[in-house]
Amino acid sequence: MSSTIFYRFVHQKNQSTIYFDGTGINVFDLKHEIISQNQLGQGLDFMLRLYHLEQMDLEYENDQDVIPRSTFVIAKRSPVSVYNGRSQSAARYVTGRPRVTKFKPQAAAIQKAPSLKPETAIDENMSEEDRIKMMFENQSNVWAQAQDELSQHKVVHYKAGAEDMPPPGYVCYRCGGKDHWIKNCPTNSDPNFEGKKIKKTTGIPKSYMKTISKETVEYRLQNPESNESGIHTDENGDLVDAEGNTYMATEDGDYVVTFADSKTWALYQEKQQSAALKLNGNSSKTLEFLDPLATEPKVLKAPIRMTPCCQDMSALKNSKNYNYNQSDLEQALIENDFHCPNCGKEDIFIDSLVPNDAFEKELSDYVALLGLQDPSAVKRSASEALDENQDAKRRNIAAPMGPPVPGMPFPMMPMMPVPPMFMGPGPGFPQNPGSRPN
Repeated sequence: MSSTIFYRFVHQKNQSTIYFDGTGINVFDLKHEIISQNQLGQGLDFMLRLYHLEQMDLEYENDQDVIPRSTFVIAKRSPVSVYNGRSQSAARYVTGRPRVTKFKPQAAAIQKAPSLKPETAIDENMSEEDRIKMMFENQSNVWAQAQDELSQHKVVHYKAGAEDMPPPGYVCYRCGGKDHWIKNCPTNSDPNFEGKKIKKTTGIPKSYMKTISKETVEYRLQNPESNESGIHTDENGDLVDAEGNTYMATEDGDYVVTFADSKTWALYQEKQQSAALKLNGNSSKTLEFLDPLATEPKVLKAPIRMTPCCQDMSALKNSKNYNYNQSDLEQALIENDFHCPNCGKEDIFIDSLVPNDAFEKELSDYVALLGLQDPSAVKRSASEALDENQDAKRRNIAAPMGPPVPGMPFPMMPMMPVPPMFMGPGPGFPQNPGSRPN
């Protein structure tokens, strides 16, 4: 079972595959296989570099580093570089001579390292099962060698550095101090310490905060006889006073108390009250302009009439308004045997209706203010325009025709059928002056 490494050059879109045996391949062998697979020649005029797929700035520089199988790398060819008077090219990956490492392993580690079992040479006639078995044996040998090397290393324990001072603006939200971290708070080992919860002033304008020194708050907490504000810790651990104000901590470590913006709140309340009064006034005034005889709320239309028995708001019984449209009121009186639609009084005849000119003027101003218009007037104007158009067409059709030009056929009269053959001319056609009827 062979393993794979995927790669592609930076200028290519398609990926390529390198097959090998084992769980990983070192950088030297991978570069050798890439040059051989792409037929890049002797490698004298370029340098081959390999990078991580996800981190393009991280290069596989050491030829002895092992790349795990199923890894995707990016290959890039760069010009030949000169280092210490020697050219650095990819020729050594073609000739098969890896770079010699400058450091040597420790002598003690070499002496104490046990002799490992040499790897068995791969035979081309071996079966696939034998190849897999040999691969796992090699892995076990490599892991045993790594364990032996790690056992010879010197153990270096972590040494904690000196405690540094907190940065400016740091506040210990356990005691409110600024000269120590919260993990080093002196109250951590005090079982009788009543931890007070200190809130931050994030998002609160400074104009709405009243500053109180930390020494004053602590003195009042320690001396109840001088604690005029009644500063104490509630059941939630918050630092509050007798009026219910919560104490917060600023960046400087001082305490502040927030207060409400009474001026803005009073202005807001005044606006809300004026808007509510205006809304109530408009709603009560709007009811006067609604048609009391309509099934759905709609604005009255002129002319306005009242019944002689109901002419003010005190006389309302069955209706919500005492003003009516003249045509609607007359129709209602006829259908109800001339009974008042509001109070039911008899003998309310049409000629006894009372006009309300003042209310009619207010109604017209209200309609103009809201931008309303009378639907009946729109419909009436549209019908009148249509009638005028039809009349103009009729006038054009009925216009007398001039005498025919000699040599031209007689024009047909409009809307007259063509006479059939072998029949005399119809009544609308001119006759020959020389012929007379028998």
